[in-house]
Amino acid sequence: MDKPQRVKNKSEVILSEIINSFSDYFKNLDNKPFDISVALSGGVDSIVLLHALSQLQKQLKLKLNAIHIHHDLSPNADDWLTFCYKECKKLSIPIKSEKINIKQDLSMGIEAAARKSRYQVLEIYRKGILALGHHQNDQAETLMLQLFRGSGLSGLAAMPTFDRERFIWRPLLRIKREIIEDYAKENNLVFIEDESNNNLQFERNFLRKEILPLIKSRYPDIINTISRSSENIAEGLNLHKAIAKEDANLYFSKNKERLSLTMLKVLEKERVVNLIRWWLDVNKQLMPSKKTMSELYRQIKDVKKDALLNIDISELISIKAYRDELFLVEKKIKIDPYELIWRGEKVVELPGNSKLIFKRSVGAGFSLSKIGSKTLTIQNRNGGESFKPKNNQPTRTLKYLLQTSNIPPWKRQLMPLVFSENELVAVPDFGVHFKFQADKEEDGWDINWISN
Repeated sequence: MDKPQRVKNKSEVILSEIINSFSDYFKNLDNKPFDISVALSGGVDSIVLLHALSQLQKQLKLKLNAIHIHHDLSPNADDWLTFCYKECKKLSIPIKSEKINIKQDLSMGIEAAARKSRYQVLEIYRKGILALGHHQNDQAETLMLQLFRGSGLSGLAAMPTFDRERFIWRPLLRIKREIIEDYAKENNLVFIEDESNNNLQFERNFLRKEILPLIKSRYPDIINTISRSSENIAEGLNLHKAIAKEDANLYFSKNKERLSLTMLKVLEKERVVNLIRWWLDVNKQLMPSKKTMSELYRQIKDVKKDALLNIDISELISIKAYRDELFLVEKKIKIDPYELIWRGEKVVELPGNSKLIFKRSVGAGFSLSKIGSKTLTIQNRNGGESFKPKNNQPTRTLKYLLQTSNIPPWKRQLMPLVFSENELVAVPDFGVHFKFQADKEEDGWDINWISN
């Protein structure tokens, strides 16, 4: 007769879950001992995570530290800071903290503003992997909130256990809140209670206190069910990303800056939209609304070869089309006229958040010997400039030459120019006046324009 299996206590459940999660995601990494920064609010979730990781410190070869964010939103915030320092001292874990001010971002709501500032500070102070105390209840709440907002796959997939791009680890994501609370009792852990957690004006609190208890009364295992759904959605999202990566090999420029419109002749609408979404995600852009995506598809499908397309997808970024390609373009504030003297620097910062890179070369770029003792200046375009990049061609207006190039019109207006007195010497990323070009064996300077 088989012996009945011993029921694990809550401490064993959580420690086993962390060990298994660690093995799943980090067993093939060689940078042990691991630096892990725990985001420590002082609440039960982060206190349990910190304590559990401290128990596994030797076994998993961890170098732990903690980061506490002082949001300055509660009259008890100073006490919470002191509490976190005391708890870290008990466990001999170093801690850093910072006080943040979210007033400038309140237009997005207190919750979103606090989250934005919190992650910015965590990114500054983190060492190695950032460990967060999110659990299964948080996952279920996140999926439901995203569902209420009409989110797509990316939002409904909720939170990954390990975010490989941001190096964020959530080892408790499959653990229910009740088990975490029981762990705290078993280990006599003290934690803080944020009074704002009872404020039903906040969406998550309303969902947690009012909606989910009602649903659980009819569907007791709803937290586990919703969490499982988020994993299924994440699998679908990963499939979409895999398809987009395959398509990207055919329709993207190497640096992912441009997307070829030839895809419209081959791919169905769903794959075109999927590819555009992946493109935006790769370039760290927020997903536009379904309405915006539908309008974007309609316009690019009908755009003519020489027509200009311009669709805003955020306050800072728009998508433009030029010569059968889509570009992500940062909206520019008009730049006032400027004139900078080049004194031999390898990097020259320019107004408008761009820069020129000067690189020594042989037989390329402009020749210093042909410049002589004249001063070189860097200016923006004023209009009416003339240029002759080839000796066997007539002098043309720069405007005409750029129009016949592959340079998009929005970049042409911002291009910096290099002058020697009143003569145009070089147009970075376009050409050098034939008169100043370095000969085959002559030392020269190549210029590269880095714009955003």
